[in-house]
Amino acid sequence: MGYPPEMLDQMHGIPPPYSPNNYRQSIDTTYGYPSHPNYGPASSFQDILPQHGNLPMQYGQPPPPPPYMPSASSNHEMRSVSNFQGPLAPRSSGVAVVIPSPSQPSTQSTGTSSMPGFSVQQKQTSQPVASTNPAAPATTVSQLPPIDYQLLLLSLAEDYLAAAYGQGSLRALAKREVDMRQYYKLVVTGLSCLEVVLKRCKLEPNTEASVRLRYASVLYNETQNMREAEQTLSEGIKLCDRYRFFDLKYNMEHLLAQVLFEGSPRASLKFLDGVISDAEAYQHTAWVYGLRFLKVSLLLKLSSHQDILSAFAQLRSIAAIADNLGDRAILAIASTIEALLHLRDSSSAESIEQAQRALATARSQQFDAQVRGIPQIVVLTNIVDLSCSLQQCDTSQAMKKMQATQASLESPNNAWHPDGLLLIPVQSHDVSRTPSGTGVVRRDSQGSLCIVFRWAPWKDVYVLGYLLSSTSTAHKNTSDGLKSEQMLREGIRCLDEVDENPGSNPGPISDLASRHTWRQTLKCFLQTHLVFMLCTRTAWTAAQECFLELQTTAASITGDLNLLDLLIQYLDGIINQGTGHLDTALSIFQRPYFSPTIPTTSSSTHLDLAILSTFNTCLIIRDSSHPSHHLLPTLLSSLDAHLPRIKTSKSLTSAYNLILAISPNPATPTIIKTKQYLQTSLSAAKATANNQLLCITLSLMSYKFFKGVVGEQSEKSARASENLARKGMDALWRSVSAGVVGQTLESAGRGEEAERVRGLGKEIARGLPEGVVRWEEEEKGGRNVDLG
Repeated sequence: MGYPPEMLDQMHGIPPPYSPNNYRQSIDTTYGYPSHPNYGPASSFQDILPQHGNLPMQYGQPPPPPPYMPSASSNHEMRSVSNFQGPLAPRSSGVAVVIPSPSQPSTQSTGTSSMPGFSVQQKQTSQPVASTNPAAPATTVSQLPPIDYQLLLLSLAEDYLAAAYGQGSLRALAKREVDMRQYYKLVVTGLSCLEVVLKRCKLEPNTEASVRLRYASVLYNETQNMREAEQTLSEGIKLCDRYRFFDLKYNMEHLLAQVLFEGSPRASLKFLDGVISDAEAYQHTAWVYGLRFLKVSLLLKLSSHQDILSAFAQLRSIAAIADNLGDRAILAIASTIEALLHLRDSSSAESIEQAQRALATARSQQFDAQVRGIPQIVVLTNIVDLSCSLQQCDTSQAMKKMQATQASLESPNNAWHPDGLLLIPVQSHDVSRTPSGTGVVRRDSQGSLCIVFRWAPWKDVYVLGYLLSSTSTAHKNTSDGLKSEQMLREGIRCLDEVDENPGSNPGPISDLASRHTWRQTLKCFLQTHLVFMLCTRTAWTAAQECFLELQTTAASITGDLNLLDLLIQYLDGIINQGTGHLDTALSIFQRPYFSPTIPTTSSSTHLDLAILSTFNTCLIIRDSSHPSHHLLPTLLSSLDAHLPRIKTSKSLTSAYNLILAISPNPATPTIIKTKQYLQTSLSAAKATANNQLLCITLSLMSYKFFKGVVGEQSEKSARASENLARKGMDALWRSVSAGVVGQTLESAGRGEEAERVRGLGKEIARGLPEGVVRWEEEEKGGRNVDLG
């Protein structure tokens, strides 16, 4: 029988994936395959294929091809795996495999190819087979029992998939075309073996259901052939209904909902509602939890307001059921996820209050034995609690919660699964035939029923702890030996080490690629915060270098970056403004997505960036000589629509009042109003420990209200701004505050000291980028005062 060139090219050159160690145990575990009555427990392929004893069977070599014979009764061509695509899919998706009929004569055709499934032309007659044991008598093929092709093909399928998944981490990182094609060749071969078993072999019902689930899961993870996966699962669900295989049925329905979601999200959610109703009717509580959690994850992918509300309703239903049945760990994880969603949905005061209320429910379970034994729940609860304080800009509370988060992360991590799986125990007794080691609902090593969540490995969560800890201590970075920057750099170093040593956790390349993308995204946020800190202390050269690294990391991430892309562009404008390239910075801040007219229903971070861009635009064009100065009143009035958002953040409130105080707006009344703006700005900056805004506000107050005034209060105000600028390592405002202190000292008749302070300010100003400093001549004395 001839084979198409595409298929031969696809099957040629596949490296040997087979390892003979304990293959029988893996097949028994995966498919529930019974021991063969003729062979008993097999330890290697020699035990199953003794007639191939003359073939080399060393570790690492390919398994021998089964004796397939094309004949009139068995020449059945396997249905192709259509639409088998990936990042670099094989050129051909069709795979033809022929198998022998159950009753085959002793004269067979055997192949010499390295891959199973090839027809052969060479005849082999029944002759004694050379034994590897010299003392053993010669055995003829006719004396041997027939080959169990079901077990053989299932073993080959798992071997090829294991070989592909074992190399997946390297493939996901390298992304080389040759390696990707090799990976998909292995996957195609494994799928082909599974499809032959389903189409040509008579299987026990439990085995057939397990094979269908395995086949569909590989199709879902590795291909775009959702129709084939849906059909396979639908037939499997009917089979499970017939034989009452509840555990396999729910696993198939769980996977089918995800398959349907790829093409029709609403149909998937409607299907899930029916499955959840059936599980509740049978009182299979563990699966009620698992299916409802799945619905929450699918609803969050849609992200509309109505879907978010539905997700909250599902989580509250889970919490109510868990509280009623005493599943404390389920109650804790559901409440923690609800708190996380409140923060994700909005950063308003009401959302933060609701998040803290949900966290209180989760923390009330922390003394339960179930919850104490799951460190991931404790860590996640601390992370969400810390995020609430960061959203509120409560630095004192954030510092305390940061220490609690660090303590939970420093505890022994033996309970963390290497690939980040999170097993939540369920006390409810249901689904008596739950598999011991696989599935969404499974039994752990102690035999307890658990629901499996996919979360992050310990190393990734530890790096996230670096990011949150750095953000919590950012306000005292310069006064604390730059520890916040050190945390960020250490987090980046840890992620680089993970990329260089991806580990040995096998898995589909899609999962490994997603994990790699998550780590690159986390690295981008670490670099973004580092650039912000460098800009805050006017380390522009280091900021530009780190910004280039950030752009390189972001370019390696596939897909829509959304928020991250906005942050990168905003940082680009900040760096250009800080280095004196005001025209470039203005063009960035005036882009449409940074316009103050964006809808108020946009995400909180997008709104914040638009407001900050408008603030910076006002600072650039506030000078009456600027060509765009006439736009200033319009920009200020456009911010009125965002006042509710501005008032939720004390830092935004401080900056907004500072802008109003220095903007020459005809609508602004007397100097009393300006004092009110500065006083509001000063109070908000103190509440958030924002030393940069404190320094700027005090410098402006001294310049506007104490200029030429002799007294202790005027000098204290000027000295305070100078000290804050020095502690913040802000070269620009050190030079500005030095000029203000010099003015105050000169007004007090301390000319020599004033000249010394002015000289220090001028020296600092000369090290600033060109275009940042403006020098103004005083009316008397001819001395320069740095006004920034």
